[in-house]
Amino acid sequence: MIRLKLNEIFGNNVKYFRYRKKYTQEKVAELTETSVTYISQLELGQHTPSFDKLELLSKALGVEPFEFYVKRDFVKLPARVDMVDTSE
Repeated sequence: MIRLKLNEIFGNNVKYFRYRKKYTQEKVAELTETSVTYISQLELGQHTPSFDKLELLSKALGVEPFEFYVKRDFVKLPARVDMVDTSE
């Protein structure tokens, strides 16, 4: 049985929801008033967001905050998710 830490579950979900919205890390960083480095660290499970940042992420990705902490069986996401910013 593979056990994931809570921050890894969170990071996988951030990446998954970003992928679903077809957002780049840059777009999420812009929407959450953070940096691309911060979003990358979240996705890698290297950082834990404050409640304020969690709320901004939730709004930006269109999910409820608790959904970031639900362990899911994912299809393997690509190591790098290159998206085109279609919001312009």
